Amino acid sequence: MRKIIKFFAIFFCLGCIAITSAMADDYNKQNQGTASEMKIQHYAFNAPNHVSNNLEHLAKYLTRPFRNDYDKLKVIAYWIASHLAYDHYKFDNGKVYEKEIEYKYDILKAKMGICSDFAKLYKEMAEAAGVSAKVEYVTGYVFSPRRIKPYYMQREVPPVGHAWNEITLGKRKFFVDTTYMCANRVCQSYKKRKSSFAHRQEVKKRNITKEKFSTNINMFYFDFTPHQEYEKTNKIHLLNRYVY
Repeated sequence: MRKIIKFFAIFFCLGCIAITSAMADDYNKQNQGTASEMKIQHYAFNAPNHVSNNLEHLAKYLTRPFRNDYDKLKVIAYWIASHLAYDHYKFDNGKVYEKEIEYKYDILKAKMGICSDFAKLYKEMAEAAGVSAKVEYVTGYVFSPRRIKPYYMQREVPPVGHAWNEITLGKRKFFVDTTYMCANRVCQSYKKRKSSFAHRQEVKKRNITKEKFSTNINMFYFDFTPHQEYEKTNKIHLLNRYVY
């Protein structure tokens, strides 16, 4: 009788382990993706130019081959990071720290922008693709805790310095920063308020021609937490809600 009880007890335990393992595998598939990294990179980096003329078409084209939200979020981030360039002139002269740029341009057509443009575009593309995960546009700071001055801890922090995205996928929360992922830069040598004509010409050129951008993106900044970032880079993305 004892042997029978032991047998059923062992059988029951093995069954529980198998169910738990299956549930864990299912959770991982939903939250960590199933497509290969190479496939996602290839699809994002080689998307044809004509699909980028419309945000909704682009989002659906990029995510069509992928079944779960994690892979969809990743391919969108990879496309933005490899096809957009960070616009230093707009940061210095644009709608940052309550300044107004003299003229506006279509971020998607010109393939250039600043951190707020990157983060808003990422959120809009995720929504257009029908991703069920919660994608938030968030603002805050990126700093090194070892260098931060004591008065920052007294809430004497300057206005918003950076924008990125916070993702809630299942039970997980993580950050995506397509600006930090991006390897492309434009207008770095422009002096403040002195090169608006040159910048306008850059915008016009990028609306007409399709620039070939670098695909040497920083993949660490897709799916990271402040703790992971601090351990790897000695920097932290700090949300405004934890400052004020």
